[in-house]
Amino acid sequence: MLGGHVQRGSTVQEEVIQIDVGSRELDVEVYRPTGRAKAPGILYLHELFGLLDGYREDARELAENGYLVYLPNLFTDGAVQYCVRALVSSAGRNNRGNSDLNSEIDMLLDALKADAGCSGRLGMLGMCLTGGYVIQAAIRNDMMAPVVYHHSLGLKASGIPKEEEHKLGRIQALQGHWSKRDPMCPAWRRDRLIRKLGTRVDAHLYNAPHGFRSVSRKTKDGALAWERTKAFFEQQLG
Repeated sequence: MLGGHVQRGSTVQEEVIQIDVGSRELDVEVYRPTGRAKAPGILYLHELFGLLDGYREDARELAENGYLVYLPNLFTDGAVQYCVRALVSSAGRNNRGNSDLNSEIDMLLDALKADAGCSGRLGMLGMCLTGGYVIQAAIRNDMMAPVVYHHSLGLKASGIPKEEEHKLGRIQALQGHWSKRDPMCPAWRRDRLIRKLGTRVDAHLYNAPHGFRSVSRKTKDGALAWERTKAFFEQQLG
């Protein structure tokens, strides 16, 4: 895909746009289903490895299934610079709702919702470094289908700071996928989130290692997590 150019000739149109998220502009790959005036929107967030081709394959598949998909390059300004913001600052490490990082995610979701091709129903997928952002975004009233894979931020609580955990009561539904052997997301953090959400979380545990859409992508468990994710989007977004 060439930046700024739309690919045609299939059921998906692809283009790269730039979205202002406050202190910077992000390159965002857009995967748009053809033949639909309005479609549910999904914000797909990559992990520490950056924008892998596997994520692009996922975005195309979701678009073929009738979703408008935004795939932002969070490393537009460089991976090191972004990771320093996420992992060094207290707000980033603890995944505070008012962090610059979560503010950027909110702006991306607002842009997706405002897209002329979006029906206003929103879904989201984040993993590892970006998994915690899903938990904060799930608090939004318009977030219908949040999916988290092994969240690594939110170091001292369930994925968001303890003083913000009361906000978890606003979450309508959340699907979570975690590895049983994952030092990046220890069991106590995962289990605390599950306890806090109760029946509103559709929780799944796997023997596959961290990275269900990257390192463990081709494993049986990685494939199962993806099938469950798509089923959740279908159930919640229609």
